[in-house]
Amino acid sequence: MTENEKIGCGSDMMSLMDRLRVDPAEYVLGVESPIGIYLRREILKKEEKSDSKLEKEIHEKMVAGQSADGSWNQLFVETANNLWNLALLGYDEASESVDKGLKWLLSNQTQYRGYSGFFCSSNRKDPSLMRSTFYGEFGPGCTIFYQTAYVVHLFHIFGLDNDKHIQTTVKSYLRFWRPDWCGAWCTIKVLRILVEHPLSSESEQVESGLKHLAATQSKMGAWKGFPFFHTFHALSRSHNILANRQFEKAAQSVVKRQNRDGSWGKKAIETETFLVLDALKNSGNSV
Repeated sequence: MTENEKIGCGSDMMSLMDRLRVDPAEYVLGVESPIGIYLRREILKKEEKSDSKLEKEIHEKMVAGQSADGSWNQLFVETANNLWNLALLGYDEASESVDKGLKWLLSNQTQYRGYSGFFCSSNRKDPSLMRSTFYGEFGPGCTIFYQTAYVVHLFHIFGLDNDKHIQTTVKSYLRFWRPDWCGAWCTIKVLRILVEHPLSSESEQVESGLKHLAATQSKMGAWKGFPFFHTFHALSRSHNILANRQFEKAAQSVVKRQNRDGSWGKKAIETETFLVLDALKNSGNSV
């Protein structure tokens, strides 16, 4: 894809915040979690005086709960979500907790149908825990695709795209993945990491995945069968014209789906509010 085929979000998107029915700050200012701290600091630019104390308390509790092997309770889901929380709080790969956690994730690397670089923990509690967890950027799906995509994404947000283990994973996906390989949750998880990783962001696989999504998008902007907020957020990370067109079309649905208190979502309100507001930040909108 040439530079002329890439676009940013248009003026309609730039005015989206003015079209919202409620100021998101009404909800965000009351969220006492890593998501709340992140949204206030990075999105609203209205960090509360109490956030420093709250951040310290959350961090101390997280570090205290980390096992000696770097995991949290030898569970992939807990370990990945805690690492994501550390990223939200502003900790980077130099943090001892982050470093230990990432190394534990790497210890779970395995093969998938002869392809190298995939991840799957041996803890039997993980599959059921994963299916019941709607926290963060990754929702339920096939265990190995959930865990593999989550690991690649975590290494990406900590600035470790060049890690050889992660590059092996991305190269394997580029060899066999197609958008109809599995269900909608798995599709959007894999497409998310292919969109954001330098080795795959402009690949044929991304192009075909975006075309597949476009074919499911309704006039109101939702994607049939796909989780709306996760899909909206995943597309916000792409500079591809196909992604940006769908993102802009989905804006009207974002406005209509906002709750009366300024949040979004029903089952996982903190997560879905994060997905909307962070997506708007990625697209160049401001709150």
